[in-house]
Amino acid sequence: MSGYLYRSAVLYHDDETETFWSQMTGEGVVGPLAGKRLSWIPSEVTTWKEWRAKHPETTVLKPVRPLAEYVDANRSYEMYRRSNRIWFPTGPNPIDRRYPNKERVTVVLRDGKPRCYPLPALREGGNADDGWKVERAGDSVRVLDAEGRQVPSMTAYWFAWCVFYPDGTVYAVPAPEAPSPPTR
Repeated sequence: MSGYLYRSAVLYHDDETETFWSQMTGEGVVGPLAGKRLSWIPSEVTTWKEWRAKHPETTVLKPVRPLAEYVDANRSYEMYRRSNRIWFPTGPNPIDRRYPNKERVTVVLRDGKPRCYPLPALREGGNADDGWKVERAGDSVRVLDAEGRQVPSMTAYWFAWCVFYPDGTVYAVPAPEAPSPPTR
């Protein structure tokens, strides 16, 4: 991460090309590759315990700075995450108020169009979505296509979704069918 923000969302810095990339769109916004887009890859947010159970061969990179620096930075971020307040400007697009600003969402591109799955709208287990399956286990969300392959996705805050994808589709879990009235 660069420490810089664009519309209150993180910009990543690529040391090799000196390009800054939007976390939300994968687009280069400053530098020699400005205007280019990165390819999305499958990802998921999960706990280390769950990841390690699924992938015991995983290798972890050693931090380049002392771990205490990361812990201190994480405390500041945790304070930000717990507040519904957005600290920096988000640009001209309004923020939809259906969910709290910092509600976590999973974002996918479906047929090139952005689609959002808010965590509160997903039941534990799986939800059908026009042939795709959305799996939730705790705070972990994965989206699988009709063949069961994991779909490229990212996790973001609700406000960032609203700012970057104001015309995108928000997935809503279908309401359960009302039970039939008893017959006599």
